[in-house]
Amino acid sequence: MKHRWWLCAFILLSLPAWAEVYTWKDATGRTVYSDQPPPGQKANQLNIKVTPPVRAEASAPAAKAVDKGNDKADLARQAEELNRKIRAENCLRAKSNLSSLQLNGRIRLPGSNALASDAQRNDMIRQSEQDVATWCK
Repeated sequence: MKHRWWLCAFILLSLPAWAEVYTWKDATGRTVYSDQPPPGQKANQLNIKVTPPVRAEASAPAAKAVDKGNDKADLARQAEELNRKIRAENCLRAKSNLSSLQLNGRIRLPGSNALASDAQRNDMIRQSEQDVATWCK
């Protein structure tokens, strides 16, 4: 199955095409790009290399349906793995933050040089404990 994708990619790369693109300045001075020249105005023609779209095979619709199902399952698996990694990183950060708050007697307020009062420090610790509970399930 993977070989089929490589074959399609090879064919795409070996069949480049040239598209006609025209550019000109409009009345407000903005540069405009289009596939057709403006009527009654001078336009510069740009030659841009593009690849044609790939046509799907009509001979194996059942195989395509299975491939799409596998692709969706692979995407779901990849998303779950990425979410698991993010949760683990957030858990580690939350634990580190909680440990720092509990070990340090004097905490500076975020974005300030002022020291946090005991009530503010306790609020920060409580929030960090909630973060650990949220991310480290």
